[in-house]
Amino acid sequence: MGEMPALEALEALGRAFSGGEAWAYLGLGLLSGYALGRVVRAVVPWLALLYLGAALLGRADVEVLVRHLGAASRELWAFLSGLPAGLSLGGAVGFLSALSDR
Repeated sequence: MGEMPALEALEALGRAFSGGEAWAYLGLGLLSGYALGRVVRAVVPWLALLYLGAALLGRADVEVLVRHLGAASRELWAFLSGLPAGLSLGGAVGFLSALSDR
């Protein structure tokens, strides 16, 4: 039987989380991601309304905003790729958890 990439990936993930340090990173990532998500959830709607008003008045360029958001997402992905697995996974899960709170 050939190699099974899914099982190899699960085995690598298990090895990564077998130490206590990874769990500390995961907890820290969850807390910081949750806090960041709460801030984003409180601030972004107001910023979007302000930008919409500026765009309707002709003082903002949507094309520039799209370019800046694309560059920011690439930089964020590079930053998260360099973090330890537990920290980036915890941060992503915590951030999504904060965004889904009611």
